[in-house]
Amino acid sequence: MKRVILLLLAIPYCLSDFLYPDFNHTQGLAFNGNATSSICGKQPPLPNQSTIQFINGYETKVDITRDMDGQSQSISKDLLSAFGHRDAYGISSNSKCVRRLRLTPSLHSQVGSVFYERRVSVLKGFDTTFTFQMGLDQSKVCTQRIDPITMEEQYKSCSVHGGDGFAFVIHADERGFDAIGKDGQQLGYGGIRNSLAIEFDSWGNVELQGSDDLYQDHIALHSASTAANSANASTMLGYWKPTELADGKRHRARVQYLSYIEEKYFHQFSGNENLVPYLKDNGEGRRVGTLAVFIDEGVQNSKPLIAIPLNLSVLLDLPQSLAYVGFTASTGERFQTHDILDWHWCDNVDCQGDQDEIARTERGFD
Repeated sequence: MKRVILLLLAIPYCLSDFLYPDFNHTQGLAFNGNATSSICGKQPPLPNQSTIQFINGYETKVDITRDMDGQSQSISKDLLSAFGHRDAYGISSNSKCVRRLRLTPSLHSQVGSVFYERRVSVLKGFDTTFTFQMGLDQSKVCTQRIDPITMEEQYKSCSVHGGDGFAFVIHADERGFDAIGKDGQQLGYGGIRNSLAIEFDSWGNVELQGSDDLYQDHIALHSASTAANSANASTMLGYWKPTELADGKRHRARVQYLSYIEEKYFHQFSGNENLVPYLKDNGEGRRVGTLAVFIDEGVQNSKPLIAIPLNLSVLLDLPQSLAYVGFTASTGERFQTHDILDWHWCDNVDCQGDQDEIARTERGFD
C-alpha cells in the first residue's frame, strides 16, 4: 500500500508533458501583471500621449499612437499544421478566432507573465516549441517641428516600431508561478531570481547603461545564476543573434536542452566569459549539456540559431531538479502586443535527442 501511495505522489512530476494547441482553455496556467488571453487581437483604447519638447530652440511635438495600418485581422489556423512552419498559417476573413496568450497589450509600460502552475523536470533534458506573434498594433511615433518665429510646421516625420519583446523563462524564484519582473528593456524577466531567460528582443535600448541591446530584432540568453536576472550585458551567455521577430508574422520557435554535448551542433556553438563558470560537471548524471534555440526554418531543419554548452544544474539551484517554465514580456515608451499562439512542452526520454549519445554520456565520455 505504501508503494502505491508513493507512486501516485510521483505521477504529477512524471507526467509533466503538456500541449496547448491554442488557449481557448487555460487550465494549468497562472497569469500575472497585464497578461491575459485574447481573441483576434482586440485592444483597449489608447490614451493621448503627446509631449512637447524643445530641441535646438525649436518646439517639437511628439505623438505616440498605434499604427492603425497594421491592425490585426482574424486568424484561421489548421490544427493539423499547428506545429508546422509559420508559412503554413495564413490571414483569413473567417470571423472565428481561437484564443491566444496576450502577454502585454499594446500600451506603454506594461509587463506580464504566464507560467505553467506545476514545476517540470528540466535537468535531464527537455524540448519545447511555441508559435509567437509580435508587431501587431505597434506604437507609431510622429515628430512635428514648429518654427518658433513663424509658428509654421517645418517638417513631420513618423516611424513605426514596437517594443520591447518577450522571453521564455525557466526559474525557481521563491514567488513560484506568480513571478514577474520589470517592464521596458527588462522584458518582464529582469528581477526574477534563479532564472534563465531566452529573450526575443524587438527594441534597442542602447542608451541605457550596461545594455547589450542593438537596433535589430535579436535572440539572446540571459542568466545571473541564482541572483536576480537582468537584460544587461553582464548576464548574457554567449552572443546575441539577429533575426526577424516583430514583423507581424507568426514565427515558430524551439528551445532544447540536452544532458550531453551534442556534437552535431559544434559549428553553431558560441560562448563568452560569462559562460565559463557553468562549463563543468556537477556529479554523475549532471554533466555539461547543450542548450539550443531554433527559429522558423531552423525548427524544420533542426539547425539552431544559437547553441551553447551549459550545465543547467550548475547555473541554477533547482530543488528536485524541477523548475517553473513560461513566458514574460514588457513594453516601455514603445509598445506592441506580445502573443503566444500555441505551446508544447516535453521532458520525457523520447524528446531528448540521440538515445545512444545519452547512454554514452551516462557511462562517461569514451
